[in-house]
Amino acid sequence: MARKVRRVRPTQSGTKAADTAKEKATAKPKLSPEEQFRQEYAYVLKDLRQVLILAIAMFALLIVLNVVLR
Repeated sequence: MARKVRRVRPTQSGTKAADTAKEKATAKPKLSPEEQFRQEYAYVLKDLRQVLILAIAMFALLIVLNVVLR
């Protein structure tokens, strides 16, 4: 499922100097591409783990049923 993204409209404040000062105060350290990937797609990796666990459980169930019903 895709996540919903809220877009924020830029505000029109007084001066550019005030805007840049505000950006510097709230600036986050730049992340490497790998770290950005991990943050942005953490939910995808979590879902893939859940699917993998479910698939393993289903194969185990099939094997057990095959042994029991023979």
